[in-house]
Amino acid sequence: MKVEEYREVLHEDIALAANANMTNANDEFLQYVTDILSVGEEFDDFIECYYEGMTKQRGNIRIDGYAMDETDGSCCVFIADYHGPFEGDSIKSEEITKAFKKIRYFVDEATKYELYQELEESTEAYEFARTLYYDNKNISKFRFYLLTDAYNNQRTKNIKDGEVAGKKVELNVWDISRIFDIVSSTTQKESVEIVLGDLGYSGIPCVKAVEYEDVIADIEVMTKFDDIKSDEEENGKPENVITYSSYLAVVPGQVLNDLYLEYGSRLLEGNVRSFLSIRGKVNKSIQTTIKNYPEMFFAYNNGIAATATELDTKMTDRGLVITRIKDLQIVNGGQTTASIANTLLSARKDENFDLSRLFVPMKVSVLEHSMSERIIPKISEYSNSQNKVDASDFFSNHPFHIRMEDYSRKTPAPTVNGNQFQQYWYYERTRGQYNQGKMKFKPKSSQMKQYENRYPDNQVIKMVELAKYMEIYEGAPDKVSKGKQAIVKVFAEEIKMQWNKSDVVFNLYYFKRVVALAIMFHETDEIIKSTIWYKEKHSYKANVIAYTMSVIFDYIKRKFKGHTIDFTRIWNNQGLYEELRSEISVLCEEVYEFIIRDDRQTENVTEWCKKEECWQRAKKQNWTFKPEFLETLISEEEIRTDEDDAKKLRKVENEVDEMKFILAIGKEYWKQVISWGTNRNMLSSMESDIIQLIINMDITGRIPTDKQAKVAMKARARLIANGMPMQF
Repeated sequence: MKVEEYREVLHEDIALAANANMTNANDEFLQYVTDILSVGEEFDDFIECYYEGMTKQRGNIRIDGYAMDETDGSCCVFIADYHGPFEGDSIKSEEITKAFKKIRYFVDEATKYELYQELEESTEAYEFARTLYYDNKNISKFRFYLLTDAYNNQRTKNIKDGEVAGKKVELNVWDISRIFDIVSSTTQKESVEIVLGDLGYSGIPCVKAVEYEDVIADIEVMTKFDDIKSDEEENGKPENVITYSSYLAVVPGQVLNDLYLEYGSRLLEGNVRSFLSIRGKVNKSIQTTIKNYPEMFFAYNNGIAATATELDTKMTDRGLVITRIKDLQIVNGGQTTASIANTLLSARKDENFDLSRLFVPMKVSVLEHSMSERIIPKISEYSNSQNKVDASDFFSNHPFHIRMEDYSRKTPAPTVNGNQFQQYWYYERTRGQYNQGKMKFKPKSSQMKQYENRYPDNQVIKMVELAKYMEIYEGAPDKVSKGKQAIVKVFAEEIKMQWNKSDVVFNLYYFKRVVALAIMFHETDEIIKSTIWYKEKHSYKANVIAYTMSVIFDYIKRKFKGHTIDFTRIWNNQGLYEELRSEISVLCEEVYEFIIRDDRQTENVTEWCKKEECWQRAKKQNWTFKPEFLETLISEEEIRTDEDDAKKLRKVENEVDEMKFILAIGKEYWKQVISWGTNRNMLSSMESDIIQLIINMDITGRIPTDKQAKVAMKARARLIANGMPMQF
């Protein structure tokens, strides 16, 4: 697909969305692009925040939203300029300048003149303006974003533009070409290319440690028995075959500081960002060493583990130096990096730190992005870091995600409203997976229509969305309000614990309930958009959705123990039943009034919703529950049969998968297993007999029973835990 074709498809999608949601095209475009950039880790949680007004000097002000990056302390402010199919397809330099001035004027007025006092309290604009006035000192820099569907014919995408409120400003123009590039890329994120010379450095001293081509890594390759294939499989390359080179480097502290200030949290791998926030989590020992004993930092610190997709070096009279790094991602050592930058940012005026005597050890492995998805968990697992990612194995290749993906491709949604097409809910296991599928086809082609009919774009569930739905269901709207990084951390730990205990609960019924929750979430969103308060204030929608749904689930668990919402009915109807929809309409109004109440403990409503105390108060609140809705609740006994059947089926499927794995991996592999285990006296006689039975299957025709297959798989897992290679 070409950019011109993509722009045409985008306009059609925006028009359909605006019509369906009864909103304007600019709002839909804003949501569409910020979703893409958030997935691409340009920033984390976008907050819709529309404001238009005038400065005291009669200058035009406008913003459409913002995002606070708690990892690097930057503040992103957005404005959208949607042209659509009927206006000019390019944006002029003066239009770009005018748009950024509107943002700058807002920040200037908010930080200097207490703009928040002129705004209505129960709005996001008030919250943001107030935050800028009182918490400006905690902001490291401003990043202004202009989002447009037009073509930017200027040469630069990111522009340094002086300061505002004493902070550096970076201007980012995301035009249709730049949006197309990120959507069509395999990584679904924009490449960060670091040229050390551009930052005033000749290079980073290093030595090339190793270089390997097509070596086998200890990565468990999930045996697949359907048409879902990875890019490597499609190219005829096994998923556990890795090509990489590694460099050991000594990074001057000033270089690391400047890189972090320039690129911020974009240098931190996504899962590292989930477990790191420089606010309140800066290692005090690291700070003390930076301030008082910089020469000892290299000796004390374990250093940084990173990956890159490209790396250039050159030989100098000082030895080999790194001159360029593409897609640098810090996998371990994020706290080290953030602490150095934060120590300087938070320094008092009378403090003066000399980073010229501070050096940080770094190991950087150069590998393709598709490989890093599988290698990064291992780097985190084996690194002895001060800030180890506890859920390092909860990446897109975790069996939980693979199973949800499998269900989503094989479980057709019930046909409703006379739909002539068999449709599915698409679980996006890896970043941008759905769009990657669309980009393979030409717009309006039969293949594109078939893909969109089979997987409608309003039936896509992203990994973080699944986590959000389940945390809302479990009664944690306070955690959900903290944003996607907090959700990922909590959900990862919960799933990891349950998976290790028993994975049969993650069955077909579980998947259908996830879909039902997604439907409930989306329809609650639609209900809120139609309310008078939201049309007037455009504020706190995400918080109201989370609290409204959690209030319902919590109330049922406490007051109607043994009962639940009829998720099967939602799945079968592919929509909410009227009694539930009516109940949500009542509660979302009450929840909105509850979170903005004057007796809240925190002035900022968004921050208040993140507090556990807010949720505790909500659970004690007297909410309106209609008798008609309560009469629709079903007893858990009614669904227990479905749940039990799903668990039994999942157990059988696990047994079948084990048998398929045993057969697929081949007898030569099992010969190696029995040899390795026997030589080390690690196999019992029963285990040896069963593995020998597997080896002789093609001769004897005897197939191991389900119990025997389980014994063989447990023996294999135990041997791997004791050092046996996963593959021979």
